[in-house]
Amino acid sequence: MTKLSETYVETIPFTIAYKNLPETSVITLDSIPKVNVRVSTHGFNLLAYFFQDKTYQLDFENNTSITNNNYIWLAEKGAYALKEQLGNSVKIISVKPDTLRLPFGTLSVKKVPVVLNSEINYVPGYDTLEGFEVTPDSVKVIGAVDEISKIDLIETQPLVLDEVRTDIDANIDLEFSSSSKHLKLSDNSVSVKATVEKFTEGTFEIPITLINLPKDLELNYFPKHIKVAYYLSLKDYKDIKPDDFKIECNYNDALKTGASFLIPKLIVNSKKVKSAKMKQSKVEYIIVK
Repeated sequence: MTKLSETYVETIPFTIAYKNLPETSVITLDSIPKVNVRVSTHGFNLLAYFFQDKTYQLDFENNTSITNNNYIWLAEKGAYALKEQLGNSVKIISVKPDTLRLPFGTLSVKKVPVVLNSEINYVPGYDTLEGFEVTPDSVKVIGAVDEISKIDLIETQPLVLDEVRTDIDANIDLEFSSSSKHLKLSDNSVSVKATVEKFTEGTFEIPITLINLPKDLELNYFPKHIKVAYYLSLKDYKDIKPDDFKIECNYNDALKTGASFLIPKLIVNSKKVKSAKMKQSKVEYIIVK
């Protein structure tokens, strides 16, 4: 115990970890650099350091300069951070090497959308109106220009859920295994959320509206109404009215194709409707005059 209270001089090796390295820069050294810090302190302190993480966070933003495509780190600038890490009871005698030259290359950055790869099976009568919220919805791909130019999107790992009736909240890794090991992403995973609700179906008889019909032309057409089935959240069912739907038949389309019938087009004017479909796909007509 007496010896541990005495003052000793010892060299502590620190492995360098990179902090605040710009995302467009890559250090091209073959191995991770180290610095040897020679210190003077009591034996009790030295004993503790052998059980601590001996990693020095080299701050590129505050403790380096750039010369000829090299980041330059000087021990005299990094000594303060080392001193903070070691504590006030330790005196730094020297740092070797006193200069680190870290050669770097410059990369390109391309922002691409994230595409959710999912297979979701809901309990009958349950669904999601607004779909999935993916955060972030895009990521940066960082690498050589010729490699990132081939990438237009990044898919997630498969999200497979069955018998879903409650809200979805998951973190999903991005699928990047097929890409070059020299590329990196700004994010390696995304958050996926969706509100799951009870859904129901409703129907309306919607009148047909003819458009682009010449003023001197009169048509007789059948049917005059088409049944529309729509699918929506149960809580929104009472808010939907027939006026939220419109069915149009464009006479110009029949002229262009020479068809003897009209093709109805359904227009839905409410964002509360997840899907809707007509029960009939053709409207017969004859020219009266």
